[in-house]
Amino acid sequence: MAKHSGAVKAGSGQSQHVDMYRKLLLRRRMLSFAHSGLAYVPFIGDGDIASELYGGFEIYGADIDSERVGTARGRLPGARVIVANCNGWPFPDVDAAFSLADFDSYSEPYPSFRAFWREANKASPLALFFTDGHRQGIMRTGWWHKPDGSKEKLVGTSARRKVYGAYFPRHVKPWFVGCIKPWRAVRFMFYLRGMMLYWGAVVENA
Repeated sequence: MAKHSGAVKAGSGQSQHVDMYRKLLLRRRMLSFAHSGLAYVPFIGDGDIASELYGGFEIYGADIDSERVGTARGRLPGARVIVANCNGWPFPDVDAAFSLADFDSYSEPYPSFRAFWREANKASPLALFFTDGHRQGIMRTGWWHKPDGSKEKLVGTSARRKVYGAYFPRHVKPWFVGCIKPWRAVRFMFYLRGMMLYWGAVVENA
């Protein structure tokens, strides 16, 4: 499976869009808050989620895989899709505000999100979606890659299970709420599939 800046690159391999129906359902339930405007889609892969859901948006997509970028361009006429490392901000020339960002990275969405949050212009309300595979590492190796970019080695099964079992409500969600201040989250949705976490939030500029 291809690598992307040290993590498994979204769009690569069979695991990326397992359980697609639930991914789409989560997004559809939150798109009423942001149904038009600019959409940022890093790790766009073949453009399957974007082509299914984001036809009403002006799409800005990126992926490190040039072949898949070509596929996405073919599926998304009118979109701007480029080859780029999605762990940075690939559209510094875009001044308009984004009303949606979809970080569907198989393993590591947070460097891309942090770059987006730091550098992109953002509309309010703003819909955000994430695919997070870090619970796998917590249980299998004990390494906890935190959403702020730091790492911690969890020693022993008990320590691993403590973080694993409450990963989203006690660790990801509080970090996110603090990260976006002075913005505030007005809605969250999430679900788990095996060791994967899928979640979304709608945020507003307070």
